[in-house]
Amino acid sequence: MTTTDTSGYNNGTYSFEQQIFCISWSTILSFNYTGEAAAIAKQTKAMLTKVLQDEEIQTLIGVWHLVWGPGVSVGSWAGPGRAVNTMFIIVPQTDPSQAVIAIAGTNGKSLMNWVLQDFNVRETVPWPYGKKSNVASIACYLGPHWCGPQREPRISKGISLGLKNLVSIKSPQDHGTTAQQYLASRPFKNIMVTGHSLGGALSPCYSLYLEDTRSEWDTDGSTSISCLPTAGQTQGDTNFSKYYDSKLLATTNRQWNSMDMVPHAFNSEMLDKIPKLYKQCDLQSTPLVDLLVFLLKQSTRKNNYLNVAPNTKGFESTCYDYDINNMRSQYPATSDEIDQVVNELKKDLDLSETNKNHTNTINFLTEALIQHSIGYIEYFDIGDFAQRMDAISQRTVTVMSRPTEAGVRIQTVLASLNTTPILMMELGQRSKDKIDDLKEGEGPLLDEILERVSQWNDGTPMENSQPLIFLIEEGW
Repeated sequence: MTTTDTSGYNNGTYSFEQQIFCISWSTILSFNYTGEAAAIAKQTKAMLTKVLQDEEIQTLIGVWHLVWGPGVSVGSWAGPGRAVNTMFIIVPQTDPSQAVIAIAGTNGKSLMNWVLQDFNVRETVPWPYGKKSNVASIACYLGPHWCGPQREPRISKGISLGLKNLVSIKSPQDHGTTAQQYLASRPFKNIMVTGHSLGGALSPCYSLYLEDTRSEWDTDGSTSISCLPTAGQTQGDTNFSKYYDSKLLATTNRQWNSMDMVPHAFNSEMLDKIPKLYKQCDLQSTPLVDLLVFLLKQSTRKNNYLNVAPNTKGFESTCYDYDINNMRSQYPATSDEIDQVVNELKKDLDLSETNKNHTNTINFLTEALIQHSIGYIEYFDIGDFAQRMDAISQRTVTVMSRPTEAGVRIQTVLASLNTTPILMMELGQRSKDKIDDLKEGEGPLLDEILERVSQWNDGTPMENSQPLIFLIEEGW
């Protein structure tokens, strides 16, 4: 980020990047609370203020002041009355003209929910900001083959929903203003946008939103926008990646762990690497993991996903002891969270520890959870901050919760999968209406599937071959 002035941020013993990651990590404080959005925002503000005013915390990251938010969006699918998205703005006491916008991902779903749900990545939607003529001009500037309406930047439907939440979130304690409206009310020299996990996917999108709507809040164009996203999934297609990079690559410092599963989604070439991620840790892939990768590739192969700043090399990590009990003394809160996730996954997916293949799957997913959380805490070397924040907040809610409302269909397939072969049956392309009916448990497509299953059962099934998986693509 050569064009970003970081001098005003460095008011603690931690470096600039360490401070920003600490601020990003603190967005999980909202996950402690349930209720209406305004109530969660009020409680989160009180706890965040308590953390920021703690003397030990201030020694590490310096003195920061909350100036807007938190703004909270509540959604039922994250659990009754739980925060879906959280965002706030803080400034360093040493230079209040430099602001940090911190964005949390979806409450408690930062890894397993992405893997086990339908992700909302099967479909993409056009990037809604910026003048279409400008987007087209930039596309043509990149080369003649980028011209044309079919080359418009597109983002996943899920990312689009998250961005809409962030754009519309209002802070009830700041006269009901949005973050953009607050930015328009006072001048800033620099604005840094950051987030981890799903927040690491949304923060570049919000940065680009600010850039594309600059005339609405920064009329003289004097504010520098930068972004430090960590552990983020892919936001959109190749066109979106190129469009983002044409605007903000110079001030983007994307950080991702080369052994973290999440940044490998949803580019096809990156997905292919997941089964071998932990080979150096003596952890081989399993049929469960292979099936997950297969389903991801089937769902996203036509969308040409590519992360922003795609040439950014992931940082090297190390193999962790996937016996989480051996890490509890150093990272008690995060270890407890990972342990809870793993135990509940065992029950949800009926993973018996007496089955060697299931044990290997548990170890593989445990390593993935550790890489997605502790891997970043250790890379940024902010263990002191994380432990102190946990002590202050007495945080008990998981960062990476089990998929309480994950797709039942996929869970059922995974639960029944064992070391025996898988039977695949292609049903070809079907209309959206028929697929929607199938999801509701009715319609001609369901009747056809039941008839095929009945015919199969009337015959002599191939010994030890299960489950039977029907592959259906949406078309016409």
